[in-house]
Amino acid sequence: KARGIPVAGEDRMVLTQQLAVRDLMALARFALLPDDDLTLATVLRSPIVGLSEEALFDLAHDRGGRRLWSALYLRREEETFAEAFAILNDLQNEADFLRPYEFLERALNHHGARARFLGRLGVQAEDPIDELLSQALAFESVETPTLQAFVERIDASDFQVKREMEQGRNEVRVMTAHGAKGL
Repeated sequence: KARGIPVAGEDRMVLTQQLAVRDLMALARFALLPDDDLTLATVLRSPIVGLSEEALFDLAHDRGGRRLWSALYLRREEETFAEAFAILNDLQNEADFLRPYEFLERALNHHGARARFLGRLGVQAEDPIDELLSQALAFESVETPTLQAFVERIDASDFQVKREMEQGRNEVRVMTAHGAKGL
């Protein structure tokens, strides 16, 4: 990848180990519990919001014992933090009313997180994001579709995705030894 060779991605992936999935689950945890400073800091630095390290330090440093969410609220009018607050406030306000799929879709499409993930992580982020959305839809069909229950389900799982690689694409396939058997 570093040398510009197109890579198709792994043939198997553990969903919860993918960066995009971890960031989206941190977003869901923040929406459910905005006073968790570490989770909020994770979301602020992720492609979902995209604050720089310096901006996060500026926000978190010398906040007088306030929670990070309160510090962001107080600085919501500043250019550096206005978009971050708008995105997170909207998602936090809607978390109790949206189904898990709708919540993720709102973050990814309405607030542009999908484009930012692809910009930072490359097209390899597409499969884990789509699989998480599929898991949200499947969850909604068998459980009461609350965001809290979905977060608990994903956290408790070690769901592994076996991807079928498309033939004829001009990409290198990265496979496990087990997945490469028979080729």
